[in-house]
Amino acid sequence: MAIQIDLSTSQYGTAFAAAYFRIVTASISRGPGNTFMVMIDCSGFATSTPTDDTHPIDFRRYNAALSDIEAAAGDDFLSKCYTWVMAQDDMSGSTAV
Repeated sequence: MAIQIDLSTSQYGTAFAAAYFRIVTASISRGPGNTFMVMIDCSGFATSTPTDDTHPIDFRRYNAALSDIEAAAGDDFLSKCYTWVMAQDDMSGSTAV
């Protein structure tokens, strides 16, 4: 699973059509008041077939309450993370690939 989105700007000064984002980290930690938080790191690539030698063109970190991730649509924890990330403002217009 991954996320595809058109980037109108980037740190490289150019747009990237169909940028390919994938979750590289999803970790759960205890937050304030005995709540649990999820940290989700996403790397974006200019190709849908990145290798270990491919450098990301973008990186995004998200923090969410575990309850928000669990409430998202999906068959398992990771698919729920992808659904939640796609619903964020900076991923507006994205599609699952």
